[in-house]
Amino acid sequence: MPTAPTPSIIVDPALANRIARVEQMRPRELREVYRHTFGRDTTSGNRAWLVRAITTRLRTIDMSHQLPEALAVARDVAKDFGCEASFASYLETLPPCVPIPQPAEDAFERPLAAEVRDPRIPPPGTVLVRHFGDRDYRVTVTEDGFMLGRHRYRSLSAVATAITGKHWNGYLFFGLSARRRRTGSGEVDSPVVPPQLDEP
Repeated sequence: MPTAPTPSIIVDPALANRIARVEQMRPRELREVYRHTFGRDTTSGNRAWLVRAITTRLRTIDMSHQLPEALAVARDVAKDFGCEASFASYLETLPPCVPIPQPAEDAFERPLAAEVRDPRIPPPGTVLVRHFGDRDYRVTVTEDGFMLGRHRYRSLSAVATAITGKHWNGYLFFGLSARRRRTGSGEVDSPVVPPQLDEP
């Protein structure tokens, strides 16, 4: 009798990292992550419930991405045992195997709470102007992050990465490590930082 292959255990370090960050969050932060994870809002302030709901959903999403490989292993087992046709018939009774979209990594960055706001970050409403490549980028500082166009980011490093495609230190990229210069339009004009300053 053929021996069934031992399926490999797929461990996603990103999942464990996300769950660890979720378990450290406050209710306000958890509600924001809930919106990114479920695609809808919640008004719950129950921290324990939010953590449980989000972590369960994250594991479900992770399993949905592992399912295609698990089915491939199951097909091999069915083939070895001579019941490939029966297994194929069984698969036809299952709903389509469509992986659930992963929430953006940026959703799990801690938002900028007022009490721990970095003093290098200008007040909400300030527009940071950064010239990169052949265009100017305008980033609006908000209470809990930054807006670039219609996209919201939790950190300046995430914004810089979105602009350049590489990982940058956001404060260096926007020139906030040095003294800021406010223009007459209420914008902060960030100095041009040479590309060799990307973070290691």
